[in-house]
Amino acid sequence: MGSIILQNLLEENNVEASQINILKRSEDNKISGLNYVKDISELPKNYKADLVFITIKPQDAAVILEEFSKAKILNKKTIFVSILAGKKIQFFEKIFGKDAKIVRSMPNLPIQYSQGIFPYLCNKNLKESEIAKLKTIFDKFGSAFEISNEKLFDAATAIFGSGPAYIFLLQEIFAEIAINCGIKKSESENLVKRLFLGSALMSEFSKKKFSQLRESVTSKNGTTASATKILQKNSALKNIFTQAIDAAIIKSQKISRD
Repeated sequence: MGSIILQNLLEENNVEASQINILKRSEDNKISGLNYVKDISELPKNYKADLVFITIKPQDAAVILEEFSKAKILNKKTIFVSILAGKKIQFFEKIFGKDAKIVRSMPNLPIQYSQGIFPYLCNKNLKESEIAKLKTIFDKFGSAFEISNEKLFDAATAIFGSGPAYIFLLQEIFAEIAINCGIKKSESENLVKRLFLGSALMSEFSKKKFSQLRESVTSKNGTTASATKILQKNSALKNIFTQAIDAAIIKSQKISRD
């Protein structure tokens, strides 16, 4: 995710390559032309960070960030943007101080195509002007929206963060059914991609509600009606998705407690 965010920042001309420094101890997924360091001491002399994206593993966060907070590259104006699952704003305030400017976020993977969802929440230390500038950056990733209550992060993570996996699972199922019906594997996979993309574009460019769009392609007593009747019977499909997302919310809450 860190590499995706970095690539987007460069492609959208939010920053120059010379302005970026990356603290990364592994050698994988490096982007050429950027300054990577394995230790904070390797950063340029008198370097001060204005904006820090924290894209490390949650289980490593306490140790790494404690070390990071002691470095002399931070100041009162430094803004920290976290994409760590389950780590609340209070966690970062304990490390960087109650006066630190903290932004909690949880973008999903389609941000690599600037079509992602970027929920975020700022602590009280950020000025309105700073939040506005951040939103300008976040909007380049797709659709950014500010969460009003930190408790909503569990739902946002379960629905939007994990959402692409649910779509890919549906694509798997559609492709398997098509193959079982006699359509070639190579053709079925491509057709399923076009099906989901085309449907998404119809939804994106239409002013109709989802239910109206569904009804617009459902002829009375036709084939589509026969299928949707089964999918909607006793709210079976809705119920199984609700159960699945509830399970993801519970898991997100558990990660936060742990």
